[in-house]
Amino acid sequence: MTGARARTIALIVFPMLSVMIFVPMLLGLYWPTGRGLDVTGQQIGRDFINTWAGPQLAFDGHLPLLFDFPGYRAAISALFGEPLTPHAWSYPLFCLLLFWPIAQLPYFAALALWTFGLFALFAAMTLSQVERAARPIALILLILAPATLINAVGGQNGFLSACLLVGGILLLDRRPVLAGILFGLLTYKPHLGLMVPFVLLALGAWRTIVAATATAALLVGVSVASSGLDAWRAYFEVTGPLQVRVLANLSDFGTYMVTSVMVSVARTFGVSLQAGFAVQVMVAVPVIALAVWAIRQTADPAKRAFVLVAATLLATPYAMVYDFAALTAVMVWRVCGPQPLGLVRGVVVLAAWLVPVGAMYLNNLGLGLAPLALIGVFAIAIGDALGGAARLPRWRFRHTASLSEASAASVR
Repeated sequence: MTGARARTIALIVFPMLSVMIFVPMLLGLYWPTGRGLDVTGQQIGRDFINTWAGPQLAFDGHLPLLFDFPGYRAAISALFGEPLTPHAWSYPLFCLLLFWPIAQLPYFAALALWTFGLFALFAAMTLSQVERAARPIALILLILAPATLINAVGGQNGFLSACLLVGGILLLDRRPVLAGILFGLLTYKPHLGLMVPFVLLALGAWRTIVAATATAALLVGVSVASSGLDAWRAYFEVTGPLQVRVLANLSDFGTYMVTSVMVSVARTFGVSLQAGFAVQVMVAVPVIALAVWAIRQTADPAKRAFVLVAATLLATPYAMVYDFAALTAVMVWRVCGPQPLGLVRGVVVLAAWLVPVGAMYLNNLGLGLAPLALIGVFAIAIGDALGGAARLPRWRFRHTASLSEASAASVR
């Protein structure tokens, strides 16, 4: 199949299937009904509530409410003037400082800036790796991707996470310190940074490691200075165990959004979360090793990003459907790239493309099949990294201008 024909098919099939499976979910779960609520009685942009309300409560003298779940629910209900469903603050406490500026805006203005502003950054990053002639197609694919739609209606953070994770690996050679800052900021979702230390160590990216470590340390240090050690102690003693309990309750709506091996195994086979975690470890160890090895075989930032993202979603025990924004970006590169996918690879990429919405339907039926699609797309990423890539010396890695130029040329 030629590249042009593959793009044409993708432009028709991928968006069409995305919309077909998303519309019933939109109507049944997210459709607005008035007073700022959706059909389920939740605030529109439901997952943005924590981002907006948490900093307001914390810096208005009500920080303990973040660890008092009935009190937190009552407080956010008072902010919105409606009795809201239960919510829980789950971000590291330094996010209170990071999110404070946007929390100063009225809720719907803040939600619009969060959603459309972050999508604009996400789209710009993604399209930067696509040939100019293919960018209109790529943008259409990106707008109608299930990961985009689920992030948009849920007020989620997938666009931000994708910019930090994918942007960090793209900048690794050209701007190592900036890449480290992005990776350091990614600690706001620490489970998505699982692969990063292994990759940076394997590549000998010492400047990036120092920058990432310093950024994370600075975030925590400033947070401790502003919130105190007691708040962090409450975070680890209250918030952490709550998240484990939520994962163990497979009938909770939130767990329908989890795509990790651990939860998928527990859901599909009816075993305990501990047994699922054991399988998760057995999958994660070879995935990490294989991903690190493959990333060392190529100097192409886009191919590295493909491997990194696919490996992350397979290895982490806490992957969510909105985290697939990062995978969507690298799949857009693959679909719109000069190398044709072929039928088998095209079907695998399409399956992974549909996971952010399709997994929620399947999880509700007790079928945790998302890892199968991830395994397939991970295999494609490994094959791309090994196929005709510029090889790195096995004994060391240096951030050189010539390597950066070769990487940029291979992307173009």
